[in-house]
Amino acid sequence: MNLKASIKKFLKSKFTDSNARIVNLYKTNYGKTVLISYLTMPFLRPNEFTHQNFLTSHIIAESFSELGYNVDIVYYLKNELQIAYGEYNVIFGMGPNFERSFYNPQRNIPRIHLITGAHQDFHNAASLKSIKDFYELSGIWLNEEANIVTENFYYGMYNADATIILAHGDVFEDCQSRYTNKLYPLNNNILGIFSDFEPKVERTRNFLFLSGGRQLTKGLPLLMEAARIRKDLDFYVVVPNINAMLESNYNDVLGKNVFLFKNLRMDSEEMKEIVSKCAYVLAPSYTDGMPGGTIEPMSAGLIPIVSKFCGFRKEHFIFEMEELSVAGLCAALDDILALDDRTYFEYTNAVKDYTNMNFSGSNVKEQLTAILKQLV
Repeated sequence: MNLKASIKKFLKSKFTDSNARIVNLYKTNYGKTVLISYLTMPFLRPNEFTHQNFLTSHIIAESFSELGYNVDIVYYLKNELQIAYGEYNVIFGMGPNFERSFYNPQRNIPRIHLITGAHQDFHNAASLKSIKDFYELSGIWLNEEANIVTENFYYGMYNADATIILAHGDVFEDCQSRYTNKLYPLNNNILGIFSDFEPKVERTRNFLFLSGGRQLTKGLPLLMEAARIRKDLDFYVVVPNINAMLESNYNDVLGKNVFLFKNLRMDSEEMKEIVSKCAYVLAPSYTDGMPGGTIEPMSAGLIPIVSKFCGFRKEHFIFEMEELSVAGLCAALDDILALDDRTYFEYTNAVKDYTNMNFSGSNVKEQLTAILKQLV
């Protein structure tokens, strides 16, 4: 068993029936009940400020409750749970426990699929490309650092009654080309940790890369290769952890113009200091859905450079790479640095206002509730 599989098995084993299932979360007595296949831990422990999905979980549950549903939640990866799917009025979510609902003969129960990035077919093709691209750059085959989904969620991806995807733009359009039922875009949400930062008054040449796991698929090697070329720029890389082979491959830039930080809480003083130092945020991702590591710093006014596979709407203050490559990233760096100071400060304020208005928890909840009213 490889490391990725071992970690996944370890995490799944930590979920007992008691913490992988929440029955009637709000202790309501409505006439209808929804089953949500997503996360349970956000309701069982305090916010650790490491991921947007803590707030996303609450947004989903609250939205259904306010629409008059008792809320049951199961951890989406806990396969061993016995679930009486036929007792529910709506089934919502993702993962194996959502997929298994299609084996229940009561197909008249609405199933609403949640995709937090891209359609699985595109997601896996893009993740494979990230492995191959890094292999061409380095000669290292590092498949465990790419986000390949080996379980096939075919019913959910093709036969859900409706799908909600955390993406716009090219990612949404790709999903729409593969999926024939109702499809709705939904913004990802910020935690809002940096929303109260004062508007930028200084322009630096510092770039932030903030992401979760699977660094090949997130495009970290593209950034590192660009850093080898652009030694006049500083790059702050914040990740939960990093593969030792990937890290050692870029020892020549680490500590010089690339500064690596591991496992920082989003609300830590160190993280806030890094965000304050940076003027721009990078997301050269192979596949994503308005990644939290990008939108969170945007709320502080960091102007983004993103790939077209990040799921953003087109906005004049969001710099989209022409191609997903080292050359494409370097060209985007040139474009953003060419802004005059007046335009830079105009854009940084626009990014801050746009993000805090459209990606706040209250706004995303309003968006989701409007979608659900059409479906349930």
